[in-house]
Amino acid sequence: MIFSNLTTGNVLTGYCLMILTSIALFYFFAIHFKRLKKMKLIWPDNKFLNKKLYKFFNLYIFIGFMPMFVLITIYFIFCLIFKELEILSILFTFFYLLYTIQVIVYISILSAKQSSIIAFEYEGQLILFNEVIDMKNIIDISHNLKRTVIFITFRDEKGLEDLVKTSYNWKLYDYLKGLNLK
Repeated sequence: MIFSNLTTGNVLTGYCLMILTSIALFYFFAIHFKRLKKMKLIWPDNKFLNKKLYKFFNLYIFIGFMPMFVLITIYFIFCLIFKELEILSILFTFFYLLYTIQVIVYISILSAKQSSIIAFEYEGQLILFNEVIDMKNIIDISHNLKRTVIFITFRDEKGLEDLVKTSYNWKLYDYLKGLNLK
């Protein structure tokens, strides 16, 4: 029986947790790539694109995520076949925990940094990754003293002041300051 010992149960539980975190990562990837695909349709020549982040997010799925998932799946199968060797299940537990931590860290990096990956002006609007702002409603573009966050202050449709925060990049800040505001 496959559930005959405790270590096999740990291996199965670990693999299920690994699949759940992979599904969460895939969901974040799908949203990220869907937005970028829509933006590519209207990208002008004069745009800001953080190429390092863009390449990092695009290459991670092929270099980091997929090979590691395949290797851990193969290792999972070996753990089920050679279930007498408890060291395999202990190593599998270690590997899937590392994988899960890596995926959670990557999801947090993706959600924190994706807002500063692209910015461009299109038909009188400032297009950011998560936001579309009318150029004539932008009040101020500034950064904090430590230069970790860029603040874009603008008026929304109701006339209320709103604030967008993006991670700081000096090229993005210069691009935003160079736009013809008002």
